[in-house]
Amino acid sequence: MNTKYFFRFTGVFLIFFILVLFSPSFAQPADQTTADDNFRDEKYDPNKKAVEKLSKMKPEEIEALDSKVAEALTLYYDGQYGRALPIFNQIASTVETMDVMWWVGTSAMKTGNMELAIKKFKGMLEVNPNLHRVRLELAATYFQMQRYEEAKKELAAVKAARPPEAVLKNVDKLLAAIDEATRKVAWNVRFSQGIMYDTNISAGPNDSSISVLGGTIPLTDEQKKLADYASITNFSGNVLYNISKEKGVLWNSTLDVYNSAYFQYGKFNYFLTDLSTGPWWAGRQDILKVPFGYSYQEYGSEQLSGIFHIDPSYEHFFGSNFSLKGSFRYARERFNYTENESYDNDTRRYEISPSFYFGNRKHIISLSAAYEDSSANARQFSYDGQFYAISYFTRFPTQTEIFLRYQWSVKEYKEIPPLFDSYRYDRRNMVTAVINQNFYKNFFASFAINYIDNYSSAGLYDFSKETYTLSIGAYF
Repeated sequence: MNTKYFFRFTGVFLIFFILVLFSPSFAQPADQTTADDNFRDEKYDPNKKAVEKLSKMKPEEIEALDSKVAEALTLYYDGQYGRALPIFNQIASTVETMDVMWWVGTSAMKTGNMELAIKKFKGMLEVNPNLHRVRLELAATYFQMQRYEEAKKELAAVKAARPPEAVLKNVDKLLAAIDEATRKVAWNVRFSQGIMYDTNISAGPNDSSISVLGGTIPLTDEQKKLADYASITNFSGNVLYNISKEKGVLWNSTLDVYNSAYFQYGKFNYFLTDLSTGPWWAGRQDILKVPFGYSYQEYGSEQLSGIFHIDPSYEHFFGSNFSLKGSFRYARERFNYTENESYDNDTRRYEISPSFYFGNRKHIISLSAAYEDSSANARQFSYDGQFYAISYFTRFPTQTEIFLRYQWSVKEYKEIPPLFDSYRYDRRNMVTAVINQNFYKNFFASFAINYIDNYSSAGLYDFSKETYTLSIGAYF
């Protein structure tokens, strides 16, 4: 055999060995494999033109193409779809088989290039309308684009073909998701009851006395660092009303209630209830929220303050792995008693939060940076603050969830406090860790640890504390 044709034949064999070995009909999960997911139609072989092109290519061209296929597939099965897609597009511009169309389509869908995904899936279905897996992915792409009627049309076509039971289960799951997304009214409720151990219920100084102008001041027992157990009650619920025909313009209302009741020192009990409502707008890659509401607070079982607030935010999703959120908060707090009027304040907070999503959103890393300006009636309680945080969330197949967060902040106050000779500034480190376990469909148990180390140039506000909370609850 002529050496030239030998290398050409070898290159053709290698590239199609890779294409067949890693094609969706071989590589898809076992529970989704069906006989008619085979991408080879008996009446028309979509690889025929590819073979013809390959037969006219030089050996070095085939070798380069073979290398690209191997590189793209490695990235693809590692979940690096954004890096695999341009390589698959290069391959498709030279040789486009049904397998390559599939890889381009699924990579495009995973990276948010929905129009390209639709184009490739439709092209495959024109060749073979019986590719149920492809039609399911087309329906899923329409679903992500909120084109629900088109998604239902594709799912109906799959059902009409009477596919295997495994395919029907996937159809039913997607239809249920469409029903959920297009419901006019959706609601959920979450309730938990727990017990908390608090090492410093009053946020008192670490020392038994503080240094002030002219000497030191001893602290009373209740001003010092005190530990106690508390009963912790949490309730949250929301109602989401879909104003538009399909998801787009919505109205969301929430109610949150928190209560901590200490076993020995009831004067440190705390109660908060917040009611908020406002419009949302949800696009394919964007979500805008403009909630406003009112919070009511009690401290030591007595009325403390009321807070009117508005909290607009806007988040844009750059594909499936990254989003950027900007938010603003304006809060106007007014205290109940005349002697507390100096604490009345208006606070503005500006925050930006990029988030990174990995492993099909099973791992989420979020960063945030914020600036806060609080203007109180008394300048000694007015401050400028900066906040920086990083958090991590993951969910395991066992329905176990882990949340970790670290925050560093600094507040610089605008007036020297009484008894001190310099301006006050506080630097705080805060660490939060939560493990949550869901069970019996609607129940959960969680354990949370929170640590605060607050350094203050004014010794009265210099403290550290830890809380340990064990809770059990239900959600619907």
